[in-house]
Amino acid sequence: MDARFKTFLIFKKRISSFFRPQSVEKSKSEISPMLEVICCKGKYMLDSGRANYSFGGLHYVMQQVFAKYEIKDREIKNTLLLGFGAGSVASILQKEYKKKLKIVGVEKDPVVVDLAKKYFSLGKFKDLELYTEDAFDFVRNCNNKFDMIVMDVFVDVNVPDKFLEKEFISSLGNLLSVKGILFFNLVVYAERIRDKGNLLFNYMNELIGNTDWMRLNEHPTENWIFVTDKTKKPESSFLE
Repeated sequence: MDARFKTFLIFKKRISSFFRPQSVEKSKSEISPMLEVICCKGKYMLDSGRANYSFGGLHYVMQQVFAKYEIKDREIKNTLLLGFGAGSVASILQKEYKKKLKIVGVEKDPVVVDLAKKYFSLGKFKDLELYTEDAFDFVRNCNNKFDMIVMDVFVDVNVPDKFLEKEFISSLGNLLSVKGILFFNLVVYAERIRDKGNLLFNYMNELIGNTDWMRLNEHPTENWIFVTDKTKKPESSFLE
């Protein structure tokens, strides 16, 4: 297909997206059986089969969480984003909050990275180091400290079990600076995931420090965000 015609089709879909969401590209990888770039009201978002990976519902969730913890006004020199996706969290920090900070991103799926380059202007981020590797191995081998860590690793709606175990939680806590803050995102859609969330909450309190627990969205699917803030005392929170 001629490149100019492809450009025309993409432009047409962006215009049409103001009336109804448009599927722009579907793909898959060895990690993700379904990836889809969707254009809605002129803006792209990246979805899996049942979850939003970047610039959709996830973006809104993290905006709410960051607002509560006053991330916009917090002194943050560097951040570690595990499950970088198409750069939704990085965009909040650098584009919406205008923060000048170093971003270390980890995204295992090379197809996600390719889609991020193609549709989400990955090159717009300043001082970004992006690693295409397993977040578990990266955390285990990393010796740096970070003022902010966002753990958002998913395969569709599921966090792989190895990221919910004591070994990983302990290693993750070791990367947090003295006054750092950690956000751990978990999608809860079944009782067994709820049980895993309760266990994760206990592990984070035991191995990292006093941890807050936030719930966003309505049933049957919720985002549980566990937050360890080294500068504050714990406070259980529930957001509608």
